[in-house]
Amino acid sequence: MALTDKHWKIFAAGAFIAAGAPVAAGALTLPAEPAYALVSGQIQARLTIIAGCEVNNGTRPDLPVGDLGSLDFGQQGPTWTNPIKASLSDNSSGTLNVACNPSVTGFTVTIDGGAHGDGATRRLSNGRQTLIYQLFLDASGTQGYSIGQQHNFAVTNAEQIPIPVFGAVVANTRAVPAGVYTDTLTVTLDW
Repeated sequence: MALTDKHWKIFAAGAFIAAGAPVAAGALTLPAEPAYALVSGQIQARLTIIAGCEVNNGTRPDLPVGDLGSLDFGQQGPTWTNPIKASLSDNSSGTLNVACNPSVTGFTVTIDGGAHGDGATRRLSNGRQTLIYQLFLDASGTQGYSIGQQHNFAVTNAEQIPIPVFGAVVANTRAVPAGVYTDTLTVTLDW
């Protein structure tokens, strides 16, 4: 027999029972007082700091780690008698910044010969012509970054360590073709 709405009785506790169905004594007894339960547990929180360093460009800390900045030598006529100088990302300090945790006591910086270098000289290229340029640790150009040579930096505290990068396109008294001359360098930091 199918049950219809009149066959069901609703009790205050929210239980439904078919009309005429046998009910065991106490089956629908409601507690006199509300029941409470206390459940507790633990949450484990964890953070692992690995030994290492973080690198950023001092003027653009939001850049991704692969983009450490640029050396923009600006615009120039077809000849020049003095080196054309630039600092990293055109900031006066010309630096990358490296922050290391206390377990790192030092690191090395190596800069390759670039995409157009010949193993001994770095070169800017417009696709047909090249121009020689150099990299330095100081703005005066006395301490050079030789191709592939490691430079050591000590970590003495938790402060950021500046890694200076300055560039100079060597003097050129021979007229060169107009165009945009570029190169891409790979900087390797090892700790």
